[in-house]
Amino acid sequence: MPTRCRGLLLVVALLAAPRAAPAKSPMRVLRLQVGPFPIEPRRDREVCRVVRVPGVAGMQLESWEARSRVYRRDLVGTHHFVAYGYAGNDSSAFPGPSELVDDPGCSSLGPADFFKKRVFLAGSGGESVRGKWAITRAQMPGRLTQLMPTPSDTPGDAIVILNSHYFNHSARRARGFVKLKIRLAPLDPAKRPVRQMMEATASRDIRVAPQAVGPAVSATWAADGARNDETEGGFNPAGDVCVFALTPHMHGRGVRFTIDYEEDGRAPARLHETTDYLHPGSSLLPSLGSGALGLLRAYTAENGHPRIRYTCLHANGTEGKPLKMGCEESAGVVPGRSAAEAHAADGELLGLDDHARPCGLDAVNCQQHGTGRCVPANLVFGPLSDDEMCILVAMVYEPKHDAPPEQACNPNL
Repeated sequence: MPTRCRGLLLVVALLAAPRAAPAKSPMRVLRLQVGPFPIEPRRDREVCRVVRVPGVAGMQLESWEARSRVYRRDLVGTHHFVAYGYAGNDSSAFPGPSELVDDPGCSSLGPADFFKKRVFLAGSGGESVRGKWAITRAQMPGRLTQLMPTPSDTPGDAIVILNSHYFNHSARRARGFVKLKIRLAPLDPAKRPVRQMMEATASRDIRVAPQAVGPAVSATWAADGARNDETEGGFNPAGDVCVFALTPHMHGRGVRFTIDYEEDGRAPARLHETTDYLHPGSSLLPSLGSGALGLLRAYTAENGHPRIRYTCLHANGTEGKPLKMGCEESAGVVPGRSAAEAHAADGELLGLDDHARPCGLDAVNCQQHGTGRCVPANLVFGPLSDDEMCILVAMVYEPKHDAPPEQACNPNL
């Protein structure tokens, strides 16, 4: 089952065609929440809640604010929060709003088409802490818009999936709690919708031995129309596309993330580099060899196969990063396999269970499991904050075909 990238704040998606707004449709404010829900000591917990919102067809998202409780001197806090919409045709397959489902990334939640028909609405990785809350606020830039999707089987109502991932590094039980406020407005058909693209292939190769750095992992993303299990719709753009933002995503043992533009016959151009996994920044309207800021041309030989390369370096028990621990499966064998090792036959698959089993407080999770010992483990891809990721996220939209070529991606047109 593929995993979703979470907590990435500048990216949105649309997979369904917009519906016209009713005349004089008023502004609306949605107030949603997850929790409070318990989290055991020295553990993560990732939960999903589904809420049905009536009467929002033909509306667009203007802005949003996510608040997640943090306390015990940051020993308890949010790894990410993400809100998705749903643009499929089987809304009845989702659980009711009273159910809190434990599911990493909500990857097995609801209907079979949820992954491809999900729409990113809002998210938070705890960018600004004020008092007891980690707060993220955002709104759409310029003449771009984020549409509120509704399922085809209930076209007047929206389905909102709330995904909260909390960590509890303290020795006592804790609680997670998230509040989300979304402002909706009538649809402006003159605005261009944006969508989220993700590239996570590099995560398949993450495998850092205890007390080691790297090796680095790397992959590319292009407007090639190729299969991409990590992105909405399941495929990359198939032609010229505007890139508003390129954003890195790593976890706590990430040492460095770089983003470069590559083209046949030209030297690579560095677009972005960060060593801060908590505040990685973004490359906005990058220069991608086309002469128009933000324009990534189709991946063809005529264009020189333009592509975006992203590269990550991780450390395990060195470079100031903590040592990864896990339950020993077999005596003398370091636990934790890379996705490339575990799923060699499918170059797109990222499994959720290939990481070392977390030891828990006083190695409670290792009891009656394998050798029963908590030992240094390989650092590999996984859904927990104690695992790692290397993911590139892009916010993209269609070029404006009636504008001069150099203005095709101007978000203010």
